[in-house]
Parts: sequence; C-alpha cells; structure tokens
Amino acid sequence: MGKQVEQNLDLEERDDSIFATMKINARPYKASWNNNLYDRTKYAIAGLLYMLRRERSIRNVLRGAAIMFPLAFWLQIGQVKIVVMFLCLALLWTVETMNAAIEAVVDLVSPEYHEMAKVAKDVAASATFIASVTSISTGLVFIIPPLLEKIQTL
Repeated sequence: MGKQVEQNLDLEERDDSIFATMKINARPYKASWNNNLYDRTKYAIAGLLYMLRRERSIRNVLRGAAIMFPLAFWLQIGQVKIVVMFLCLALLWTVETMNAAIEAVVDLVSPEYHEMAKVAKDVAASATFIASVTSISTGLVFIIPPLLEKIQTL
C-alpha cells in the first residue's frame, strides 16, 4: 500500500507540461561533459570510425555510393539529382548510425533476451530498412533512364 501511495504522489508532483523536459539539467547524469568543439568533433569522428570498422552495413552503403556517384557524374544527371542522392545517402548513414547506437544501448541494459529489447532492435532496424529502400529507389530512378539511353547510343 505504501508503494502505491508513493507512486501516486510522484505522478501528482511530476510536471507533464510541454516545457517539462527543457527544465531538466542533464549535466549531473553525465559521466563526462565535453565543452569544446575539439572534444565534440573527436568523439563524433571516433563514432564514425567505429561504424566503418564494426558495421558491415555502413561499408556496404559506402560501396554502393562508390558505384552510384561516379556513375551519376558520368551520366551527367544534374546537380539537383546528385544533391538528392547525397541527401539520401546522408539519411541512410544517419539512420544506420542511430540503429547501431540503439542496439548498443539495448545490449548494455538488457544482456539477456527480453521481448521489449527485441522490439527496440527490430524497430530500429526497420528504420534502416526504410532508409535503404528509399536511397536505393531514388538512385535507381535517377540512374537507370540515362544509363539505358547511354547504352543505346553506344
């Protein structure tokens, strides 16, 4: 009975307003605090290097980009289409990175199998899948017509 009363008090005291989250000071919860641009950049590059070294999917994305972008320039598909392809690549890279971060956190907090850990990992993987399909489709829509045209003229 005591726990129920305690939980109800916590709910009554809790601020659920739209401004509640911005009032929270995260600094006491952090193991370290990187104040300068050098440290923030260093950690970001460390994360990118981790992704390149440990995540096969990122290496596959780079292989695909190494094929698609030279092909796009050779076919002269236009600056706007190349920028759109680059943005799709950036989206895919970002989602892959977030997926890896989510999986790492889930593995840390739930080393044993748990259904909700599976949900978190599968949903994060689905975001990667959606970004992959979007990037591949966009690239193919932009590349295939001029490539077929170029092949016919050879």
